[in-house]
Amino acid sequence: MKKRVLVIEDEPVIGEMMSILLEIEGYKVISLDDTGTARRKLHAKEVDLVMLDLNLRGENGQSMCAYIKGQADLKHIPVILVSANNDLEAIRDECGADDIIHKPFDLDHFIAKVRTHSGGDNFI
Repeated sequence: MKKRVLVIEDEPVIGEMMSILLEIEGYKVISLDDTGTARRKLHAKEVDLVMLDLNLRGENGQSMCAYIKGQADLKHIPVILVSANNDLEAIRDECGADDIIHKPFDLDHFIAKVRTHSGGDNFI
């Protein structure tokens, strides 16, 4: 079965670009722009990795990351923050994210980070 990556990004063009990159690499992608639906997908055990933007409408990505890392049934899921925020390293440390990718990102760097946190293989 393909590894499942949840992309939470409220900018449609960026979300679509990330989804296409991941699908080309063989991942199954769930792309959402809201954290409410994302929480349901996470608790339904439908996600292996989360790519999370910080600047979302409604709940921000930092709060969502802290939520994921604070839940006993979710904290094992790797979270990669994807943002142009200058304080991304500090935010990662505060919310417990596993890694960061600065926007704009290099495509090879993006895929390398995903492979690292998905076990290096897109199939489980």
